[in-house]
Amino acid sequence: MVKKVKHHSLGKLEIYIAPAHKVQHGTRSLFRKWFPKSTYMHLIEEAKKDGIINAAAHSTHTGFTTDGKVITFSAEGDNSKLAMCVELVDKREKLEAFFLKHRDSLREKVVIFKEVEFWDAE
Repeated sequence: MVKKVKHHSLGKLEIYIAPAHKVQHGTRSLFRKWFPKSTYMHLIEEAKKDGIINAAAHSTHTGFTTDGKVITFSAEGDNSKLAMCVELVDKREKLEAFFLKHRDSLREKVVIFKEVEFWDAE
């Protein structure tokens, strides 16, 4: 029995962001003024609404972003500035549209696009 791998090209958008970064909406409830939503959570929810195939947020253990300061996870410390990676997988055109739609939230963030292959078994 011969089995083949069926594959086609997709894209992966990697967005590096601190969990402490918050979304600033125009009209906000009193609750959201006091407790604004994390940008990474907002991006995941928006990806779902936009029909993106896959979205995930990954925490890091140690790292740095554009400010250059190395931060390491601590069970007893403040991890709000430790970088997270939000990954979105879909066709390039959909990822470009998503990026442009959310450009204000993504300004000055490290955003990387990679071509990837989607695999499926026949």
